[in-house]
Order: sequence, then C-alpha cells, then structure tokens
Amino acid sequence: MSWCECGQDHELTAAIVYKFIVEAGYEPRQRLTHGQLADVIAYVWKYSEVCRFFHLAVEQAAKLVHGKVDKTYPLGHSVDIIGYFSKTWQGCPDAACQGGES
Repeated sequence: MSWCECGQDHELTAAIVYKFIVEAGYEPRQRLTHGQLADVIAYVWKYSEVCRFFHLAVEQAAKLVHGKVDKTYPLGHSVDIIGYFSKTWQGCPDAACQGGES
C-alpha cells in the first residue's frame, strides 16, 4: 500500500507533510514529541488505532533519520521521519490486523 490512495502514486513532499501536521492539530513551527509524531503518521495513513508493529516502524524510522528514538524531534527530522516511514511501511504483518489498525 502506498502512502496515498489517490491512484496517482505521487511523491510525499515536505509541503504535503506540513499540511498533514497542521490537519492533525499540531503547529508546524515547533518540535514534535515522539507521541505527536506517531499521531501525525497515523493521521497520514488514516488509522484511528495503531498496533505495536506500527510503533516499532515509527521507532525504526526515527532511529534511521534522527539517530535514536527521542522525546522530541526538530521539525525537519519529523518531516523526514514521516516521509521515511511512509515510503517503507508495508502494513502490519499480523493477519488479524488491518494494515496498522488494531
């Protein structure tokens, strides 16, 4: 599943990520906490609930982009973490789980 279901397979740009940050209720000029980052990613993917595999994938993206899982992330890193997650997320491997929702 690609990050977008519009059928055009377009790129996830920083401008699109900033829009999602605002739509999810966060200020795009501030650092995002790890929890807020996970909330924005869930919003991007239209998940109302997420499973442990989702959180593990968010942590992996944070480690690869930011070097570690942290309490907060600079906005530029947050955008890159969201982008990396969205490019690599293959959905939940648990057959009982729908993509990322539990």
